[in-house]
Amino acid sequence: MSHYINKITLATCIFLITVLISFSISFASEIDEEEVQLPEHQGACSSDSCSPATPCPSKDEMCYSSNGVFYCCVEPPFPGAEAVGN
Repeated sequence: MSHYINKITLATCIFLITVLISFSISFASEIDEEEVQLPEHQGACSSDSCSPATPCPSKDEMCYSSNGVFYCCVEPPFPGAEAVGN
């Protein structure tokens, strides 16, 4: 009898672990999808490329970054954006 109880307990544990892992993966994939979405830049931004090593061509613009994308803008393109480079 205890042999059957051990098998049922083991099967229940495996089932619960599987459900927990599937919910964790589902939750993690939702977070990844949210992080991929780039904010829409606002204000006066040009299509010129910049990076921390390459400044914007116009002296009036600063280089801003969001999720690995760089923008040359006169003002921060979205709330919380920080200038990179010089």
